[in-house]
Amino acid sequence: MKMRVFMRLFPVVLLLSKEVLGVARFAVSTLSDTSLVLRIVDASNVSSFDITVHIFDVQQQSLFRRTHLKHATSDQLLAFDGLRPATWFAVRVEYRLFYKDDDSQDADGIRTTKQEMVVKTKKTEREDPKKVDDMVAFINDLFVTKDNIYIGVGSVFKDSKKVATVIVPELKCSRGIVSPISQQVIQHASFHFDLSKLPKEDRKCSTICVFPYLRFQVLNGTSETFRGREWCGTVEDAKVLLSNDFSSRLYLLCFLLFLVYNNLK
Repeated sequence: MKMRVFMRLFPVVLLLSKEVLGVARFAVSTLSDTSLVLRIVDASNVSSFDITVHIFDVQQQSLFRRTHLKHATSDQLLAFDGLRPATWFAVRVEYRLFYKDDDSQDADGIRTTKQEMVVKTKKTEREDPKKVDDMVAFINDLFVTKDNIYIGVGSVFKDSKKVATVIVPELKCSRGIVSPISQQVIQHASFHFDLSKLPKEDRKCSTICVFPYLRFQVLNGTSETFRGREWCGTVEDAKVLLSNDFSSRLYLLCFLLFLVYNNLK
């Protein structure tokens, strides 16, 4: 697999301080059946960066690629070819940023920032490369009462002995966060947000978040942990997800029954 570097033109923007823009980070630009392209975002004041990328094949539990690049410019795209189709990959990006108009920076003294992402390649080249499949955990159960919210969480990785998925849940309320104990998903993980323990004036809770962490043993014996993309939304958002999932399963069941009926005729 080779890594390709592309030049890209950015529109002219007003240069703001990095405190205003936020910390520069990397995002998936495109993802096909065999390639992953990364780009740097929130980087208007970044002149260049040093970067090391580790790509792990999660299903094969092996290091697929390690690439190091120095003095890359902020208008470059980083492309990694040769990936396997329909495969989950865990990506760890470690980078150091160099800013424009800052001659005082010492390369040895710049802190390295680490970022992780988990993505799945497309099945075929015909699928839209702009759509990124990176949701490894999902809400599959929900029950709400006046002072209680119960959720169930599943994982795309069904073999928990091979790839462990640990969920850290949060419920964001008006004056704090309710955080049940994290759990490993073994077919299903259940969480209870008990609002009765909060003062009545603090029970205005708006957003549920589930943060997934993947842990697996690499073939050389070391253990790797990656943070996947979190899901955050309201109770109503969760209800919509469950409703859509039920509709999809009902449609599939009706289709299968139709096939069986035609075969029996």
